[in-house]
Amino acid sequence: MFIVVLPWAAYLLVAVIFLTMTLLEGWAHHDGWTLARLSGAVACIFWPLTAVVLLVHILASAAALRQA
Repeated sequence: MFIVVLPWAAYLLVAVIFLTMTLLEGWAHHDGWTLARLSGAVACIFWPLTAVVLLVHILASAAALRQA
């Protein structure tokens, strides 16, 4: 159970920290929701997908090189 919960807790912690930083930055500069701020908020939420895609790409490339 702990092994399943720990990655999700770490994911939520990182996402909340960076999303909070993004919101505070906008509040401090009195800016609205610019495209950069909105994309930063989306990136805070979906960052694990980027890591998974990168890992799959690396593993697929390594497998292709081994077969060549």
